[in-house]
Parts: sequence; structure tokens; C-alpha cells
Amino acid sequence: MSRSMKSRGMAAFGSIVLALAGCGKAGEAVGAAGLPWERSLTPALARAGHENKLVMVDFYTDWCRWCTEMERTTYADASVRSALSRVVLVRLNAEKDGEADAGRLGVSGYPTIVFLDHQGREVGRISGYLPASAFLEEFEDVVRKS
Repeated sequence: MSRSMKSRGMAAFGSIVLALAGCGKAGEAVGAAGLPWERSLTPALARAGHENKLVMVDFYTDWCRWCTEMERTTYADASVRSALSRVVLVRLNAEKDGEADAGRLGVSGYPTIVFLDHQGREVGRISGYLPASAFLEEFEDVVRKS
């Protein structure tokens, strides 16, 4: 393969990568189970106010086995994914980008899911791993009470 063909191929590949990186809304990271997770609480709260939704903050750590299981099973469930469209999703690593928020909200075990109104007041919490059916029950209870 000639040098110019390699250069064109690399340029095309780079363009594809940049295009894919720009997919989704600003501030969103498509991550856990392909869900549209925000990466910061501040824009999520603003969005929740505009859309009249709750914010669901999933605090996790890199070493947390149950966090990985929650991502692999619960968040991958079609019924859970459908229900989660009713909230603004935020996923924060409690030992990195989400450390200050985890401390402010008193999160010390993982996974912990905290539900906030658009002003940042806690309206519910789910502590620990739950399979899809149990998660949906807890989720619906929080949404119904708020």
C-alpha cells in the first residue's frame, strides 16, 4: 500500500472517530448499558428543571463488583431502560469526578443511586445492587412519591 493511500485511510478513520465522538447531546456520555448518562450534576439539574424530571445519580467506583453487575444486568433490561427515560441520568465515579457530590450527599457504599429534584434536593435513594424487577419497584416508588 502506498504512503498516500495509508494517509487517506488514516484521515478517513480519524474523521469517523471524530464524528462518533460528537454523537449525543452536549455533556452526555453514552456509557453504562448504552444509556445517555450526563457526566456532571450541574447541567443535569438544569436539564431536569427544563424537562420537569427528576435526576437519578448513579454513584459507582472502578473496583465495585456490584456496580458492574448493575450495569451488566439491571441497566441492560428493556423495562428498566424504558423507565429510565423518565429521569435525567447522571453517572459519577465516587472516587474521581463525583467525589465531592458523593461526600455532600453522604454516599459511602456502592452502588448508591440518589434521586434529586431539579433544585438538588434528595427525594429518594437506592442502596446496593438490585436486579431489574426489584429496581423497577424501588424506582416507581421514588417517582410516585416525588
